[in-house]
Amino acid sequence: MMHETENDISGLSRRMLSPGRIALQTCGFAMGLVLLYFCLRKAIGEADWTMVWNAEPWLLASLIFFGLLSTVIDGFVFWGVLMPYRRLKTMEVQGVNMSAAFLNYAPVRLGTVFRIAYHAKVDRVGIVPILSWFVAITITTMACMASISAATLLTGAEGMAFPILIAGFLILSGLALRALAKAPIIQKFAAGKERMIGDPRALAIGLFGRLLVLASNCARMGTAVVILELNLGVRDVILLSVVGLLASFNPLGRVGWREWTLALMTPYLAAESLNGGGSEAIEGISNQLVLIESAGEAIAILPLGVITLIWAVRRLLRTSPAPDGDSTQTVIDS
Repeated sequence: MMHETENDISGLSRRMLSPGRIALQTCGFAMGLVLLYFCLRKAIGEADWTMVWNAEPWLLASLIFFGLLSTVIDGFVFWGVLMPYRRLKTMEVQGVNMSAAFLNYAPVRLGTVFRIAYHAKVDRVGIVPILSWFVAITITTMACMASISAATLLTGAEGMAFPILIAGFLILSGLALRALAKAPIIQKFAAGKERMIGDPRALAIGLFGRLLVLASNCARMGTAVVILELNLGVRDVILLSVVGLLASFNPLGRVGWREWTLALMTPYLAAESLNGGGSEAIEGISNQLVLIESAGEAIAILPLGVITLIWAVRRLLRTSPAPDGDSTQTVIDS
């Protein structure tokens, strides 16, 4: 079993980076660039940029700050959800998370592949636990977005009913996930890894952390709204942020697709707020809004991602695979 972990990584990497997948994602990246070009053309040709050039420096800095904050909170979510199974160093998880966020801007989305390779080889986490980890992250993310979306649509994001409903939906989601983790068939199949959604602390970090990520995304979108002096309410900002987060998971690529999806949905999700202008003006403003919001995230991630990626790759190359795979430092089995 000397090279079990290494073989698992190489086998999974070959499947995730098969010629067909690479070709599909490369085509997706090219299409994303075309979509980004159309967004830029509409925003530059049909929108007024005076307010952006005259914006207060603290507003522009806030765009970048909230872009960075979302990624940092996301790193804490990854760290906290895995904690019942394996306790990793917080700053190390943050570095890998920033590197993965950076790699998701590449023509082939390498963020997930890099996470798997790093944590399997450097942190000695097995492939199955890593995939279970990702499933737990996805489940808590979907539960959080569903809770916030439902509360927003039911209350219009107004009054005390709004935060009460969010809390209620999140509590119900947590109870449902804990019950699911305790189901005998799940425990038999997961062999202890279900604690990533069954452990109260990990579940709370997953749900509350994703709530904070979305809140930071809303703050970034809201900052862009303030810069452009648009009359978008809290409801509009939340719904746009939820759509933006969903669009960022597009397997075809990160660049262009998220911006195009948001630009396409903005006139519908914020129809009342944007009502009164011509269709071309509304399209121009919509594209301008999402490009400014997205730029805040990209400016935060890309330079830091280069630094953390250099660090992470050096650690990855210096580390030899564990002789017994995932047998060391496991919390569940200890």
